[in-house]
Amino acid sequence: CKQKSDETSLSAFRFVAAPAFRTWCVGEGVQGVSVDYALPNNGGEIPELTPSHSDKAVIPLKRMRYSHFGCNVVHEDLAYDLGVDVHEAKMSLKKSVEKLSKGRLPAEHGHGTEYSAPVDTKERWMKMDPSNVMNPGIGGLSSKKFYKD
Repeated sequence: CKQKSDETSLSAFRFVAAPAFRTWCVGEGVQGVSVDYALPNNGGEIPELTPSHSDKAVIPLKRMRYSHFGCNVVHEDLAYDLGVDVHEAKMSLKKSVEKLSKGRLPAEHGHGTEYSAPVDTKERWMKMDPSNVMNPGIGGLSSKKFYKD
């Protein structure tokens, strides 16, 4: 950046890009999905979304990628037609990030209830919260007290 205003503009972009994308999706009558993932420090390739990498991969109508300067966390916004199963598309991207790009999804916004966490992460959470009252259902764990099924 040559001027202080350039730094401010670049910083603001990250915070307006996702809401602008969502607004565009609503206006166009399409589905939008946002993901964040981390690529390895030594690079990692841009995850491909082609049918050759997955039997169920669907090519998005729009794909917008942006990342943090100085680290390998990538934010990606994808737009799909209304008939597309966006959860399936997101899981296809997850597979591509992890298998082909050697990255991890999710990266900075946690596992939530949508992604299954790695076994060692689940074990750590269960040890920290044996009664399962702090974040029930997170990372693919049970949502019931004491992790009962």
